[in-house]
Amino acid sequence: MLERARTRTDRFLQIGEVLIKHGLGSLLGGVLSAPWAAPLRKVRQLDPQHRHTQAEHLRLALEELGPTFVKLGQLASTRQDLLPEDYTRELARLQDSSPPVPFQRLIGQFDGQPEEQLLASFESIDPQPLATGSIGQVHAAVLDGRDVVVKIRRPGVLAGVHQDLDILTELSKMLSRYVGIARGYDVVELTRQFAQRIEEELDYTIEGEHCDRFAEFFAEDPWIRIPRIHWEASSCALLTEDRVRGLKISDIPALDAAGVDRHLLAVTATQALCRMVFQLGLFHADPHPGNLFVQPDGSITVIDFGMVGELSERFRDRLVPLLVGITTGNARQAARATVRLTARPEQEVRAADLEPDMQRIISGYTGRSLQELNLAQLLTDVLRMLHRHHLVLPPEAAMLVKMIATAEALGTTLDPGFDIVAVLTPYAQQYVRSRLSPEMLLRRAREAAKEAVSLGMDAPESVRRVLGVLESGGFDVHLRADELEELMGKVEKLGTRVVAGAVLAAVINGSAHIVASDPGRFKSWYPALVGAGAGSAGMIGGYLAWSLRPRRRR
Repeated sequence: MLERARTRTDRFLQIGEVLIKHGLGSLLGGVLSAPWAAPLRKVRQLDPQHRHTQAEHLRLALEELGPTFVKLGQLASTRQDLLPEDYTRELARLQDSSPPVPFQRLIGQFDGQPEEQLLASFESIDPQPLATGSIGQVHAAVLDGRDVVVKIRRPGVLAGVHQDLDILTELSKMLSRYVGIARGYDVVELTRQFAQRIEEELDYTIEGEHCDRFAEFFAEDPWIRIPRIHWEASSCALLTEDRVRGLKISDIPALDAAGVDRHLLAVTATQALCRMVFQLGLFHADPHPGNLFVQPDGSITVIDFGMVGELSERFRDRLVPLLVGITTGNARQAARATVRLTARPEQEVRAADLEPDMQRIISGYTGRSLQELNLAQLLTDVLRMLHRHHLVLPPEAAMLVKMIATAEALGTTLDPGFDIVAVLTPYAQQYVRSRLSPEMLLRRAREAAKEAVSLGMDAPESVRRVLGVLESGGFDVHLRADELEELMGKVEKLGTRVVAGAVLAAVINGSAHIVASDPGRFKSWYPALVGAGAGSAGMIGGYLAWSLRPRRRR
């Protein structure tokens, strides 16, 4: 334990030395005042005349600090909502590559481990890697007579990354204590999200599971292929899959020589990404040309599912109005959707505060045809607006923007007249329609009813606990008479709305159950039941809408 602590301190000092040397000592927060950090107080910054901007120094420092920090920089390069443009542009230059590990050392790390037996099952493994990265390297191999590739995690990377993540977590807490802007952006939570992302990349079984989910989803699509994972020769440190051959999707001369329809190829690739987002809720977050191979029949094989984004229904319900508002020029809708998507509970942000900026962004694209609309640039402008308002996107949203930008760039490379909005719009519209279908409305009504019942059951106990605290003198509440009257009015209205919402859910749920229980019997009554249910729901819904209308403050 003592040796581990010493090593951790040494690494902390090494990180601090690199940051100070590059003029980034402010990122250390209050750590420099700690007794054990005395060596850092002697470190001198590089010559101020050194020919690098601060953004360049940040990139150089991350490269010097190794794999964990390179990954951090790569993720940060997609966050225009967090960093100024010159920083994101510079961090995008970070390359996830490392010198190859000698093959015998690579496989020698598994001596006495289960992976040793897995490696013995291969008929052959090429000692020269096909590709190398900061976490692992890829080798061609033969398994049961099939050409495969095996991704092997680099020795020592697991312990090194875990140590760095521990240090980054501590550093983020210190920054939050000593630097106000760090608290504003919730650096601790951002660090937690980053740590979770890199932990997933360290475990190759997660990538394999993602691959299987995409393979199942596209099983009936003849134009999209996903390589098969060989689980019998895989583990958290090894991943074996079919070897993919084909034309690189950005190799225009080769595609033309093969007679591939490049416009159709751009549409096919973008449709696949749209289906991932709007139908599966899981998308490939790094669809660069090196991960897409074109087959002789024009189909596309997608590889490398180490970085994916997962979108919940709740997230998509908030995302679609933003995309629709932006692409239709509705600044008010886009501003409201942005607040719902980004604002944290403790932030007091109104859509009206964002609407003027959103209108300026959208106005810059007014009058352009869909073919002239640069969706990636428009979304980037929105991200920069969020940065000005100290709003932070969920990590999945930032990854989605990066994916859209990559897809649009790929589409215009294949076909200069490619219109990504025309491909994306039908999928967004279909998603909206699916959310308004009777089945979906019934499901959501059931969920609302359950929540209302749960609230009703929990409320008495919650009130009892609060009254108990009040009776014991646990805290004091100071209210003027007029404040108490206003508060009681709000509580009464809230209770009425909860009851009305529960009744509305019950009406919808009950009507559906009556019809579903015996469709034949109630066939002739169906219009009347629907009318009665709709009328009741309409009246209750109308009351809720009226009670929630904005009022002028007195």
